[in-house]
Amino acid sequence: MIHNRVGPPVTGNDFFNRESFVHQVSEKLREGNHILLAAPRRFGKTSIMYKLIQQPLWDYHVVHVDLESLHNPADLVARLMESTAKVSALATLVAGLSTLAAKMVGLVNDHAEEIEVFDVRVKLRDAASANWREHLQALMGRIATADKPVVIFLDELPMLLDRLCKTKEGKNEAIALMRWLRELRQAPEMKILRFVLAGSIGIERILNQLGEIATINDFERMKLQVFTQPVAEQFLDSLAATYSFSLDIASRSAMLELIGPPVPYFLQILFSETRKACEDEQVQACPEMIARIYREKVLGEDCKTYFDHYYSRFRLYYPRHLEVAAKHILRELAQVGEMRRDACQQFYREAVGDKFDTNEFAGMMADLEYEFYVAFDADQRVYRFACKLLRDWWLRHYGL
Repeated sequence: MIHNRVGPPVTGNDFFNRESFVHQVSEKLREGNHILLAAPRRFGKTSIMYKLIQQPLWDYHVVHVDLESLHNPADLVARLMESTAKVSALATLVAGLSTLAAKMVGLVNDHAEEIEVFDVRVKLRDAASANWREHLQALMGRIATADKPVVIFLDELPMLLDRLCKTKEGKNEAIALMRWLRELRQAPEMKILRFVLAGSIGIERILNQLGEIATINDFERMKLQVFTQPVAEQFLDSLAATYSFSLDIASRSAMLELIGPPVPYFLQILFSETRKACEDEQVQACPEMIARIYREKVLGEDCKTYFDHYYSRFRLYYPRHLEVAAKHILRELAQVGEMRRDACQQFYREAVGDKFDTNEFAGMMADLEYEFYVAFDADQRVYRFACKLLRDWWLRHYGL
């Protein structure tokens, strides 16, 4: 029995049909590889990480750090110490680093109030600000003496890098951090450590802009795909069974046809809206009704918050000229259905003017593919929207 959780990461019985992918990642880690989890936002990367953290398939320690709200490498030092202090078998290793680190371990073990932990975290960050490399080296050196492998999950590292890249000094720190992490992974005495990187924006784009893509060339890229058609059918059937909801084959097929490539998150949204409407109207689902719910609810204002990030993220993570170019291309693509690469390049040229750069254009299109906006048909040499739902949504809210 699975539950329909729209938005938050799923765990336990709600984790559906990703076991094979988890097994592949786990085996790669066992063999000593570092992993880059590649998938667009809302594809389930965090759920995959939670599975590896909460239900490991072999014996390793886990250190998990969410970097989304961090601003500099010194913040990373403080959070790594805090996260390591939560692992009982590693806490004594951290405590020996300094009086502050020992205090952090004590607070964590005593389940102190968050404000006390925050206060020590700030002091750790301030102490590490000038020489964060030395503090990280010391911390990692201690962790590397653990009794078994340590898998370090760095969630949303790309967001930290993107934030650093807003200033010249920050760019230098981002470069220094990525180079240091690579040197760390290459050191023979650190072979006990494994790193898993994940993020909702592509780390490759940021590192290419910095000229530092080589700093992750020792990672194995593991891409999380959409459901296959049979798995999507099983997923909808399982949801229907959980809620004793009548969903016949024709209605299920209508859902899949409306969405296009079966992204689990999109399936959850349409199922949720259909079920609510059936309860409100006291009717059973049918293809015609599902089509109406799709047009009026899923594509409408009621569900706009589920998809707004697909538009707003350009403002957050793209330079202004690339934001304009990407939105222009997507608006045109939503209208015409498909475009050749040279047509996309022309729209890019119109948007950026004298900032035209062939390599930048190629990087932008690769990024749009990674983030599931577009897909490239290599046979016909054209771009299309990667998902029918997203094209319909773009037309509904941002079409001409």
